[in-house]
Amino acid sequence: MCLSNRRRPAVAISAGLAAWLWTSAADAAVLVAQARTDPIVFGGATYLVDFNGSAPGGTQFQFTTSNPNTRVAIFFNAECAVDGAESKWVDVNILVNPAGPTPETAAEPSNGDNAFCSGNGTTSSDFSLDGWVSAATIATITLPAAGTHTVRVQVDGGHAGVTRFDDMSLIVMR
Repeated sequence: MCLSNRRRPAVAISAGLAAWLWTSAADAAVLVAQARTDPIVFGGATYLVDFNGSAPGGTQFQFTTSNPNTRVAIFFNAECAVDGAESKWVDVNILVNPAGPTPETAAEPSNGDNAFCSGNGTTSSDFSLDGWVSAATIATITLPAAGTHTVRVQVDGGHAGVTRFDDMSLIVMR
């Protein structure tokens, strides 16, 4: 058997694998992409993140899926600092309102008491903290019906005094 004949199956397998990988990557789609580079300061309560300024009620983004039972991944990141002791922390929930009769829900795993960032023992009146982190939370949800869905980000600062976010982004991908 000629050496070139032995390479043909490997070349065919490699070409098939490359085509499969290309198709898988082509199926991914960005449904929402938003960023905010201005800082937001939250007190020790629950707030909805506003990506467009300081309007009350936060920002809600719409995205559409064309098939039922579509799984999406939602990425939220921000530069974050919490004022106070190490026991102070802030939680971020990614809220999704699916099309159809299903009510708004926090996408897993953002639906628990997960700490987005925490205090480092520094307390100041002007919020000049030294415990800044760049944090991210990634959630997934299967949307039972096709249609228009909404997503927004909720900050639960009930375990913190003051929280500051800066340089945020929100991405939803199918």
